[in-house]
Amino acid sequence: MEDRGPARWIWFNRPRVHNAQNTEMLEAFDDALKLVPQDAGVRAVVLAGKGRSFCSGHDLKEIVTHAEYARAVESVEGRMRWEQRLFVDPVNRFRELPVPTVVLAHGHCLAAGLMFVSVADLVYATPDAVFGSPIIPAMGINDAEVPAFAWAVGSRRAKQTLWLDERMDAQTAREAGLVSEVVEPDEIEERIESVVQTLARIPAETLMLSKLSLRQMDDQAGYRAAAGFHFLSHSLSHHTTGAMAALAERRQRLSGSDASR
Repeated sequence: MEDRGPARWIWFNRPRVHNAQNTEMLEAFDDALKLVPQDAGVRAVVLAGKGRSFCSGHDLKEIVTHAEYARAVESVEGRMRWEQRLFVDPVNRFRELPVPTVVLAHGHCLAAGLMFVSVADLVYATPDAVFGSPIIPAMGINDAEVPAFAWAVGSRRAKQTLWLDERMDAQTAREAGLVSEVVEPDEIEERIESVVQTLARIPAETLMLSKLSLRQMDDQAGYRAAAGFHFLSHSLSHHTTGAMAALAERRQRLSGSDASR
């Protein structure tokens, strides 16, 4: 985490694993988000990833390497509480920050990483960025990424991407409405800093109220209700026959592999 003028930059920093989100990362990230409303000098939050990617998703190996997580997923209620706290609440907190949020998307922007891309106010991507999620076909789970991604690009485009495990390149994502602008790697941080300076010239209360109005429009149109229903559907899907079989196979495979992802 670093402050650059009026922007607070928060970095996913597990570059060796393409910034796969583990428990430690998500807890630290959520704590960082909670600090933002307490600092009037922060006029925007920029979320970016160190190394070759923004984020490749959740660290799936934690299901065998993190004892508390492994215990939690043994029951429906345990998994729901765990995923609500770590997989859902940070995304909602990021979406609902009172200041503009910006994502710098590069490399892999997949699965859980796609969740943050989908709820950001502005997204600037390098040409190498790829967007998608393999969860539905690979794990037999009603993908947690569905609501915000589908809201951003439309249900038919979301079905094609998520059901068929396709990848959107940066330009396609821009055309679909997921990405604000595609910028060359050596120019993207400067471009984001310029955008932040423009935002900072607008009175903070004006931007906050504008963001509230736009979020209210989405929520009144059904976003929040759809997301709430989807989390229940997602939680149920973990316990279907196909998903349980896939989980057992994955646990067996991961238990015999290197514990680091």
